[in-house]
Amino acid sequence: MLKIYRRRQFHLTFLVVFSLGLIVLLLNDCTTRPQTSVAQYQFTFEGEVYRIRSIYAVENNERYNELIGKNFLAVDFDQDRIIDKISVGTTTLAEAQKVYDYGLEMLTKENRLKEITPENHKYIEDLEDFHLELKSFYPVNAKPFNQFKIISKKQLVNPEAAVAIDHDADGILDEISKGTLSIQQAQIQYDNLINIGLQKNRLVKVDNTILVKK
Repeated sequence: MLKIYRRRQFHLTFLVVFSLGLIVLLLNDCTTRPQTSVAQYQFTFEGEVYRIRSIYAVENNERYNELIGKNFLAVDFDQDRIIDKISVGTTTLAEAQKVYDYGLEMLTKENRLKEITPENHKYIEDLEDFHLELKSFYPVNAKPFNQFKIISKKQLVNPEAAVAIDHDADGILDEISKGTLSIQQAQIQYDNLINIGLQKNRLVKVDNTILVKK
């Protein structure tokens, strides 16, 4: 999980030591909404201006990051450096991820990031050739979905993680958001993990939905 450091009371998900150009908004109207803290960081990538916005809703302890572009809004629900959903617009997860990676890289180079381990619904299997990881997300006012991560153990130096999204949590991958693995190759490992997870009672299947067991 990523945090941005503030000089005030709230520790946000994306902790940034604020400087010129960093906008911090504190929404604190308790009579109309839960107390919410928001930090924003603006940067330029390939000639376009983007913002990374870190949000912490104090009342329900909800934390997430948003990547905001001219024509889209993308969300990293568990602040693990992976874009999980395009909430507004038609850009792909892969394109949004490239922008997000660049923004995080800039923050890292400026020593403005602190990482902590996110807590979420996760199932992990270490197989002979692959490290497989499945996360289930339950967005408000939206259907649950799965994020599937694959790391090949055959790459001994700097192994690359591939990430795919199952938008409907129906066992069928819909989109590769990160990495060079094809969706067909990812689906083979996804099927494998689902079979193992159901056998071990780590996953639950209800109708056509497969999710990490809470």
